[in-house]
Amino acid sequence: MTIKTVLIAAGIVLASNSLYAQYTADALRFSQPEQGSTARFKGMGNAQTALGGDISSLSSNPAGLGFFTKSEFNFTPEFNNFKVGSSYLNAKNDASESKAGINQIGAVFYSPTRRLKGSDVKNGWVSVNFGIGYNKTNNFNTNINYGGTNPKSSYADYLADQTTRNYGTLQPPASNTDLIGSGSLEEMGYKNFLTEFNTGGYFPTTQVNNMQNYSVINTGSQSEVNLGIAGNYSNKLYIGASLGFANINFTSDKLFRENGLNRTFQGQDPQFLNGSYDLAYRSYQETKGSGINAKIGLIYKPVEALRLGLSFISPTWYSLSDRYSEGLNTTYTKQNGTTIPEYKNADQIYNQDYNLRTPYRVNGGVSYIVANAAILTADVEYVDYSSIRFTSGGNNLERSTNRSIADSYKGNLNYRVGAEVKVINQVMIRGGYNYASSPYKNIDVNTQAVSGGLGYRFDNYYIDATFRHSMYNSTNSPYSLSSGYADFATTGSGPTANLKNTADNVYLTLGVRF
Repeated sequence: MTIKTVLIAAGIVLASNSLYAQYTADALRFSQPEQGSTARFKGMGNAQTALGGDISSLSSNPAGLGFFTKSEFNFTPEFNNFKVGSSYLNAKNDASESKAGINQIGAVFYSPTRRLKGSDVKNGWVSVNFGIGYNKTNNFNTNINYGGTNPKSSYADYLADQTTRNYGTLQPPASNTDLIGSGSLEEMGYKNFLTEFNTGGYFPTTQVNNMQNYSVINTGSQSEVNLGIAGNYSNKLYIGASLGFANINFTSDKLFRENGLNRTFQGQDPQFLNGSYDLAYRSYQETKGSGINAKIGLIYKPVEALRLGLSFISPTWYSLSDRYSEGLNTTYTKQNGTTIPEYKNADQIYNQDYNLRTPYRVNGGVSYIVANAAILTADVEYVDYSSIRFTSGGNNLERSTNRSIADSYKGNLNYRVGAEVKVINQVMIRGGYNYASSPYKNIDVNTQAVSGGLGYRFDNYYIDATFRHSMYNSTNSPYSLSSGYADFATTGSGPTANLKNTADNVYLTLGVRF
């Protein structure tokens, strides 16, 4: 069913509360692509706006295609290792994921302009070059795993909080079925006897000091195919444009488990008295779709050694399909050790088609060539994440998601610097640094990356290798409680894991000029 079909007169189905957060997070996730590049430019921190002469220009500043004086083909395989270290309820854990693949492949076709014999070939339009390339712009492969003993709250607190918030003190049917919001997560919790009802609303049937474990397995990638053209005017001014066709394939498989003791309360079913419980909440998301964008740019050389670059990357207009499912099962064990048959719920499925407009980006850069033996390059980029737009037919999901985006995200500046030095003959060494500012208004999640590499040129062939290490700190919560929850003073806003995210990437570019 679609999100629209789970809207009811009493309000939206409760599961969609978590979907608002999901779409807000996905809107940012899909709006942070990396500029595609070869191992050479990755080794220089991706500071490429003013440099040119590399097929990477297709996805950053297409004017750089104008520097080519030969046709060229290259491709870049990659190996990635992603590691997430977690600290949750005073317990530490590590999870990692490794994967190899193709990061980039493409070609540039050199096309000098036709001139009359004997004319000055260095003035006017010297060449008009064409390029086509594939780049992987985002890698979603990540494993997160954390757990610990929670002395303050249970997942049943979250279920009780959400049910009371959405249904108030409405008395559920005596048959314990057909709760308002049929099929919702809150009904699952009520049917599983994780929540009960009294005149004050819904309350949890579980105690604290329970064992919790949460695992997240994300897979997939974001990629782009670019078609570009660039002109070289008098070897001073380079102008270019490209059209990008983007693709997204993302999955997220989550499992939250909790076990502990039942709470004793008046009216409790005797079979649960002084017993224990074991619950499992699972969710699965699959998002696929495609989009289109455009890039324009220029590079100007006021003197031969100095290059100034400017590029504009339009928003990407995506059309996406999202399939989300969730389910909750619970097993109880009596005090004498007898197991009560498991309470099972069929997974509830929410399908949603929507459009996403990512932010535009403006890049400025400067490069300086030192005696044909070294290159220094630097970029600054502006991007406004609060301008992200989610469209799903003008419904409450659209309004709430866009409001959350505007409240959560902001505009910021990103910085990139790099250098290349020729050491012996045709051997180069490279280094770079990349700093991406936090996109959040109230949270500092800054990403830093350092890189280094080597390059070798021989005849019309070349090989480049780069190692990059990136890192950022973040948080993750399996559930959260509202400030209006009756036990908020003792339970707090919910448990939170502190995450240290690192990625080690190796890139190898092989190329030929012809």
